[in-house]
Amino acid sequence: MPVHNAEVADILGKLADLLEINGANVFRVRSYRQAARTVGGLPRNITEMIDRDEDLSDLPGVGQSMAQKIEEIVETGKLGQLEKIEKSVPGELSELLSLPGLGPKRVKELHDELGIEGRDDLAKAAEAGRVRDLEGLGEKTEQKIRDELARRRDAPSRRRLTEVEEIGESLLDHLRDVDGVKQAVIAGSYRRRKRRSATWTSS
Repeated sequence: MPVHNAEVADILGKLADLLEINGANVFRVRSYRQAARTVGGLPRNITEMIDRDEDLSDLPGVGQSMAQKIEEIVETGKLGQLEKIEKSVPGELSELLSLPGLGPKRVKELHDELGIEGRDDLAKAAEAGRVRDLEGLGEKTEQKIRDELARRRDAPSRRRLTEVEEIGESLLDHLRDVDGVKQAVIAGSYRRRKRRSATWTSS
């Protein structure tokens, strides 16, 4: 099955987050975010574009160097540059940037001072009252972090409709090629533009 645009965008976005946490040049960070937005918003599958030898550098915000990185992701499912930075900055730290009161510098401080490597570590530190001890945070911010982590833990996982459409159509194409499958269609609540489901019949 082809690599989905959302997967490529996620990898580029995570790299941008970790570079920002690591204090990289703002323009470098911005270039990865722009490329992630471009790929994530494409109406066509990026894998098919590469298979047809289309020049990805013609896309908005995607130069030759970025095009090569996108091709690496499509061909291997990963990006060497991301794996390299994850050795010094855990990839899960990017998830913390959307929490209240936490920017790149704060996230880096949590990692360096408290050994935080992801949401589970942060939740434990907040419950133990260790987050409030960091300069510039405090009890109120710590409580907001605890509340938001609890909300996300209890909330169902969701994806944007455009991402679900791409994945759903790709799964349909795969199912239709399976021996014995007569018909495969996306059905149920997905047709009402809500949660996705699929049905198929075989002989």
